[in-house]
Amino acid sequence: MDRRLTLFVLAAAGCSSSSSKTAADAPAPLRPGVEDSSQVYMGTPDPDESAFWVAVRGADDTGRAGAVTQLQADVAADPSNGYSEFLIGASYFMPPNSELAALAAGTAPQPFQPDPAAIPYLKQSLGNLTDPFYLGFGGGLLGELEIAGGDPADGGQTFATAAQHNHAATDFMTVIGDLQMQDVAKALADMYTLLEFCNDGPLDHQGGDAAAYVAKQNAGALVHRECYSGYYAPHGSAGELLILADLQALNGNTAAASNYYHALAGVSDYSTWALEPLVERRLSGAQPADLGTLAVITSTCATCHTTALP
Repeated sequence: MDRRLTLFVLAAAGCSSSSSKTAADAPAPLRPGVEDSSQVYMGTPDPDESAFWVAVRGADDTGRAGAVTQLQADVAADPSNGYSEFLIGASYFMPPNSELAALAAGTAPQPFQPDPAAIPYLKQSLGNLTDPFYLGFGGGLLGELEIAGGDPADGGQTFATAAQHNHAATDFMTVIGDLQMQDVAKALADMYTLLEFCNDGPLDHQGGDAAAYVAKQNAGALVHRECYSGYYAPHGSAGELLILADLQALNGNTAAASNYYHALAGVSDYSTWALEPLVERRLSGAQPADLGTLAVITSTCATCHTTALP
């Protein structure tokens, strides 16, 4: 065979070999919970993790319960999947969507307490996660349960470690704790700690720059993805702003509260939010802010994470 023809045949064979790699040769998709997702969600959720979020966003309590059952089977088979373990633990903090419906309708929600059954899943997840977003979020939830369960020393240390990883999540949990202690002045100060972290700078505590802050939320121009709405928290922007407005009202700052209530209409996802009727009642004076309702708003995950009620 001619030498040039021989070289051509060998080259063609090499190209053919390299292009015939099977899918099994490709690297496995990156799991969520591995790389830092504080700015953008990182990783590829598996079908059961995706089903969990579809159910949460769709206000489907039955679907969420089914997804959690599947996730529990998944982590029993593969205990190294920290993201699935985190989702199971977080689910124990999620009240039924009847609570969001009650808030929207202006009726009293049923009492709800996070389930300590989350503890082993959260502990296991923290040993498998490397993403500071979930180390902070999961650690904060675990610390809250440990403190509530009568272990303030360990719980406080768990929470402090979590805060080093995810400032936004733990600041928000601190506000929830303040409201449980009925300390609205501290809750307002801690809410501004969160939002000024998000803003990467000071805000006008009278709400004079509320519209400008909303514009940053709409553009995703804040320092952490928990500071504004996105796929996993489709009404995060509106939820945070309502909490701030209610805290201003409860602290007697009527003008500042009004600035924030009115600014809510500028949030890009406001018109599809289940709690739009509640805001309208605030603006009309039909349902002024009260501590009990605000405590439920802050602790109801669906306030931010549910797209719309069925």
